[in-house]
Amino acid sequence: MKNIKALLPTMLLSLFTSMALTAHAEETDPNNLYAIKSITSHDAKIVSTFYKDLDEDGVQDKLDHCPNTLPGAPVDAYGCELDSDSDGVFDRLDQCPDSAPGVKVNVFGCEGDEDGDGIYDSKDQCPGTPPNTTVDEVGCKTIGDHDKDGINDVDDQCPTTPLGATVNTHGCQPVIAVLTNIVFDSNSHAVRADQEPILKHDAGTLSDLKEGQIVLITGHTDYQGSRSMNERLSWRRANSTKDFIIAELGHSADRVYITGKGELEPIADNTTAEGRQKNRRIELKIISLDELPEGAVLTMPAKMALK
Repeated sequence: MKNIKALLPTMLLSLFTSMALTAHAEETDPNNLYAIKSITSHDAKIVSTFYKDLDEDGVQDKLDHCPNTLPGAPVDAYGCELDSDSDGVFDRLDQCPDSAPGVKVNVFGCEGDEDGDGIYDSKDQCPGTPPNTTVDEVGCKTIGDHDKDGINDVDDQCPTTPLGATVNTHGCQPVIAVLTNIVFDSNSHAVRADQEPILKHDAGTLSDLKEGQIVLITGHTDYQGSRSMNERLSWRRANSTKDFIIAELGHSADRVYITGKGELEPIADNTTAEGRQKNRRIELKIISLDELPEGAVLTMPAKMALK
């Protein structure tokens, strides 16, 4: 009995060892490794497929500056969404994808319009216009343009030109010559107040001057009075017309020449009141400098200033 008690610990140790070896053998049995193999294979796939390019944009994570782009969003070589105009707003969100380089834009990718007139601040030459103000293409207040020719009504000498017509800087369909029969008081060269709108309109139809061109103003009278008096009168009226168009239409003084013909070149019958009125006229014409007639000058001769 004593011997059995002495052997019992050894027998138990041997039994536990045998059980442990059996369990180990079962764990290492190739037939029992399918679970481990499956987990290992799945992890490997995750590492090689997803962690390598987490947002699946085609740019490896180690090179991706924007590792969380939306699925399917086009990206650049750095893995960031495209920003074609380089304004800091992705094309997907950019409501103004053609912003000029360097301009400040809002969260929608559009330039600011501080005064809300519809003209971007970078192009607005008149910032701070009041709300609901009608402005032109550079953000400045307009005063109406009823014929839509681009000339404000206040400056338009021909405010009813046909839609789409080519106009000059005064809003008129340009011509190279114009005749005006404004009325002067007897033996006077002053442009009467009631004749100013007529002269301004007539002179405003002249074409804008090109390089090498000038305006020639020629004064004419009827045949009443002496020939010498009519000649001086025609010069003075031409000179008054020059002063007027310089002041009212912005012509340069050194591009406006004058001359006077007096009664020498009538265009109507001087024996009738109607004919005489037609002969009392001012002609304005666009010519080149090499066409300038003899005697035409920039400054009226002193002798012609005499009444």
